[in-house]
Amino acid sequence: MSLEETSENLKTEQKKNKKPKRRKKLWLQICNITLIPILIMGVLFVLIGLFMLRLSAVEETLSCLRGAAILASEHFSDINGIYHMNNGELYCGDIRMSDEMYFLENEKKAFGAELSVFYGNNRVLTTMVDENGKRRLGTVLADNRIVMEVFKGNIVSTEKNIIGNERYLCVYVPIYNKDKVVGMVGTAMSLNKFYRINRIFYIDIAILTLITAIITFLLIMIFSRKIVKRLLYISDYMEELVNKQTAEQQMHPLAFSRNDEIASLAGHAVKAGNSIKNLMGTDPLTGLYNRRAGRQHLMDLWENSHKNFEVFSIVIGDLDHFKNTNDQYGHDVGDAVLVKVSEILSKHCNEKGFVIRWGGEEFLMGFVLARDETYEIIKAASKDIKREAFFTSDNRIFHMSMTFGIATFTGQENIDAVIKIADDNLYKGKNQGRDCIVS
Repeated sequence: MSLEETSENLKTEQKKNKKPKRRKKLWLQICNITLIPILIMGVLFVLIGLFMLRLSAVEETLSCLRGAAILASEHFSDINGIYHMNNGELYCGDIRMSDEMYFLENEKKAFGAELSVFYGNNRVLTTMVDENGKRRLGTVLADNRIVMEVFKGNIVSTEKNIIGNERYLCVYVPIYNKDKVVGMVGTAMSLNKFYRINRIFYIDIAILTLITAIITFLLIMIFSRKIVKRLLYISDYMEELVNKQTAEQQMHPLAFSRNDEIASLAGHAVKAGNSIKNLMGTDPLTGLYNRRAGRQHLMDLWENSHKNFEVFSIVIGDLDHFKNTNDQYGHDVGDAVLVKVSEILSKHCNEKGFVIRWGGEEFLMGFVLARDETYEIIKAASKDIKREAFFTSDNRIFHMSMTFGIATFTGQENIDAVIKIADDNLYKGKNQGRDCIVS
């Protein structure tokens, strides 16, 4: 055997001996680099998932309680006669309200909630019983803030109400008698019952997250260094998403290089990032951009217009006397007004611009259009808002108007300067009597 052949054989043998060492070192590297971040992300996702699930479950439960309370309120409001107390019992005309317990019991079976009827703030009918099995009659609703809001005609939801020694999710809806609030219907679900109902979902989230973490770790231990890099790209993406609470970063294309579980994991991560971006950038009531996301769109509008020498216009609109609407008709009616107005503005913006919920009843719109074209769009939107019929909780019709201020970018101002001009024009319109467009 020649010297060259011997040397080549030695090199080959050395490479074979190094493979197990490299593999072991790689596994250790995988464990050190990826296992801890995956465990941390798993815990974070469990906590975030449980938190979001609780918020959603509370809102769904309150919505169910609200439906039950409204149905009961309508029933007791429709009874003919005048509500009054006689010998410690509540009557409406000649009808004794204790005879209506069958209705409350049927609602309790249908909705799985406890129901009470209050005359003033005194509990005169209830399906609730204490630890001795005795109905909780004669007790009062001690929270005067709730009582005051209900007697203003508002629906009140709370998860801080304590009845007996137990905490409840509660909804209170006014009872009307001759167009006057005389009492309220309260629906309630104890937090203990709420957690019993939703416990299975909490367990599922924890189990699914644990299973996902274990499978992901096994895949990392099996696949090659390239797969490790792909997982590290996912880890970096999620780490930045969680720690910085943004979704501006992009997933590295290598993470999708193969149609496998890791590519699927990367896709779920991107969906989670998009969901977080939507949550962070969208107003939950109207579905419009919120102020935080809106500012980024405004900066993009300014930069594109500045770079391409294009004109653009900013419009700020404010609903006239909106506070009076909230005070007079309640926040649910006010929210309905905001939702409808946002739909009208979005319809008129269409593909020509975008709408931001800038404040409580204030909306900001951006258009890649000159002042005159923008004015015509806002004029049409203003007419539609004034024509729109809004309804109170007792189905009375009322109308709203809106004041607008317009400013146009001429090539010199920064975006905040353009917004300030639009805002100044808005306040000029307010001072001139509202329901107008100032440009």
